[in-house]
Amino acid sequence: MKRKNSLFNRPTSTKTPQSKKTIEYPDIIEVSALSHEGRGIAKQGGKTLFITSALPGEQVRVNIDTRHRRYDEASCTEVVTASEHRVSPACEYYGRCGGCDLQHLNHDQQISTKQSLVIDQLARLGKFTPSEIEAPITSPSWHYRRSCRLGINQLTRDNSALVGFRRKGSSKLIKIDHCPVLSEPLDALLERLPKVLEGTDSFKEITHAEISMGDHEGALTLRVKKTPKEALTTQLNKLAQDNNFKLYFDYGGRIEAVDGEAQLNYRIAETDTLIHFEPGDFIQVNAHVNEQMIQRALAWLQLSDQDRVLDLFCGIGNFTLPIATRTESIVGIEGVEEMVERANHNAQSNQLTNCEFHKANLTNDLRAMPWYKQGFNKILLDPPRTGALEIIKQLKQHSAEMVLYVSCNPAALARDGAELISQGYTATRFCVMDMFPHTSHVESLVLFERV
Repeated sequence: MKRKNSLFNRPTSTKTPQSKKTIEYPDIIEVSALSHEGRGIAKQGGKTLFITSALPGEQVRVNIDTRHRRYDEASCTEVVTASEHRVSPACEYYGRCGGCDLQHLNHDQQISTKQSLVIDQLARLGKFTPSEIEAPITSPSWHYRRSCRLGINQLTRDNSALVGFRRKGSSKLIKIDHCPVLSEPLDALLERLPKVLEGTDSFKEITHAEISMGDHEGALTLRVKKTPKEALTTQLNKLAQDNNFKLYFDYGGRIEAVDGEAQLNYRIAETDTLIHFEPGDFIQVNAHVNEQMIQRALAWLQLSDQDRVLDLFCGIGNFTLPIATRTESIVGIEGVEEMVERANHNAQSNQLTNCEFHKANLTNDLRAMPWYKQGFNKILLDPPRTGALEIIKQLKQHSAEMVLYVSCNPAALARDGAELISQGYTATRFCVMDMFPHTSHVESLVLFERV
């Protein structure tokens, strides 16, 4: 058995440690590009400098924060010559909150930059370029998030409530009472929740809040160490009801409704499909992008009533159920049992009898599974950030004519796409999706077709 390295069991290195190369940077630095993390890039003396809050084409002054052997990190202290694409951030917490990192860049340019960065990574890491680059999928850039997670701390010096997100580059919280990327119902709760908490003697048992919003009603889920006192529970329940939410307590994974269940659902307009979800379920945070993403997936797959489709990492059926309205049959595979149950419930409530769902660990060998032995001519993949390399290597025997890959990590997409191309596929269509405006996160769709 291979032993893991630990504090007391580290391999002895035979290499001589290399010292950090110290570069003396000029007073004014020219920024040449933007990194996939949203930082400006400058080159000096064979070393790369990553600069927070700097944009390509700008001349800036910086403070060197951290030196490394191959690169250094810095913060922009002064913009000497600004980019034409620079704008004033809309959020008062920008630069301190760890949520957004591109508010200083014009939104249209954010999308263009993200598209270029993904295409570059596919070419550089995956050695392929899609044949057709289609228009990006976009949304309003503000008030787009329908779910979020907040940290909650009680400050002992004055019993005040610290409710907010993580600080940039830190595990500590920053107190926030307004967030312009949250939908209006979520933003209203963010403002009002601390006032309710501060009106009580103690709320130390509450550590986090998860807020999610369906089309008509939302859920306020508080992670608790134990049930809060009755007076606090009453006030929290009133806060939820006054804002069209239902209150839930999360006891370390066991979630209980305090005063009735919320009707959490959203409708896919393209196929008139209603998707139900529960507090704690994964849903796409941007409803505008999600609707367009499904529309484009349906169009690219060119579905007919003769198709048999396999949907891997299917979740609660976000893609599976709309596809089921257009095809002969579809099988959805998901690794979380509760999500499989939810997907089955959604299929029944939409009166869809041509889809089935199974639980499976998609990093394992699945070739013995009964569902795997069915024939599929079209496959959809919507994996986590780690990608889907293991399952893609097992797909050879299906010889599907199309594989549609939904990506949230360009590097994993490049690696997995290269594997599909080695199996005889060509990347024919591509688009980026701006699921998270004002952040460096980027999602994309790529259609692979057999040559």
